[in-house]
Amino acid sequence: MLTRRGWSVGIGSAVAAGAGRLFGMGELLVLALAGIALISGAVVWTRTRRIRLRIQRSVQPARVHAGGKARVQLVLTNLGGHAPVLQLTDPVTGTLGARLRVGPLLAAERLSTSYLLPTQRRGRLEIGPAEVDIVDPLGLARTSVGDGPRTMLVVYPATQTLVPPRLARGPEPLGLAADVHTLQRIGEDFYALRDYTAGDDVRRIHWPSTARLGRPMVREDEVPRRSRVTVVLDTRSTAFDADPLADGRFELAVSAAASVVLASATRHDPLRLLTVAGADTGFVTSGEGLAQLFDHLADVSTSAQGSLRSTLAAAAATAVGAVVVVLGGTAFDAARDAEAISAAGSRTSSMTVIRVCSSGDALPAGGPGVVDISTLADLGPKWAAAQTSSQTNAVRT
Repeated sequence: MLTRRGWSVGIGSAVAAGAGRLFGMGELLVLALAGIALISGAVVWTRTRRIRLRIQRSVQPARVHAGGKARVQLVLTNLGGHAPVLQLTDPVTGTLGARLRVGPLLAAERLSTSYLLPTQRRGRLEIGPAEVDIVDPLGLARTSVGDGPRTMLVVYPATQTLVPPRLARGPEPLGLAADVHTLQRIGEDFYALRDYTAGDDVRRIHWPSTARLGRPMVREDEVPRRSRVTVVLDTRSTAFDADPLADGRFELAVSAAASVVLASATRHDPLRLLTVAGADTGFVTSGEGLAQLFDHLADVSTSAQGSLRSTLAAAAATAVGAVVVVLGGTAFDAARDAEAISAAGSRTSSMTVIRVCSSGDALPAGGPGVVDISTLADLGPKWAAAQTSSQTNAVRT
């Protein structure tokens, strides 16, 4: 296969040959023949290189927040033949990809190289398959000698450091324990004794008291406080399409939701993400469940389906703790959305509304639990002020 330089030499040779015949100039014909000979020699040289390569790729970290950097590590192993200078191309979704030149490799030799991959937007970036070409010394022809696997990099939304949302006081009912790991932690603090009833775990029997009283007694342990955080993300296309910067406003909404999730995760709160389009991650605490929640935030998009009222009702039905609603400011109207938020707020102990809007938008006045932001930098101080205000109101109450 000819390179761009090879095609240029070929076209120039053809033009020289035509001009030489037209004007009877032997020098141009000689120049044309020389160009054709160079191209032919380059093609033969590249096609006779007997090389087999194995390409391995790893990405660290495999998940990164937008604005961060991931390092792509490539390991090339020469499985046979002497490899000259190689040209490696590693495509990346949405970018120009990476182009690297690799030095000569002896048989069975391994070479490791890497490059930094900037991540500007959330989503999934497919990396590869890498292509390795042999290029002749003059750069006229090339031939492929190996390709590599595909690798996926998940880019999470950009986030802002926030204080965790204010939680209501009081214990969470045992039936609403977040997950198996939470249930396993319940029972670490001894609370009281009671009579054994059918269905109790025999491992809870307190044998010294049973022997002393002559009837089976069961340990009853204190239920730890496990308040939850539910994040509701507005995904209605009507909430953002009216804005000429709609795409940026929705990205800001996703980043705001991710920031709240990250703040709650640092406190190890059970977390749940609901979208107006109907997605529900269920309550998760850490590990793979939390990673899947962020994966959903990396992929989420606007939709014409869904109802804010029904989504808020679902959030309020099982909310023990805080509810945070991230709302598209352009869709907020006092007659419908504010009424739905008010109805859900009356059923929850703590609710904060983040309205994403453009600078200068005239929105209805919000209460102490409403935060209006037009940039991600606005979120930190306004969120902290709202949480402080909510805490003060709760103390007064």
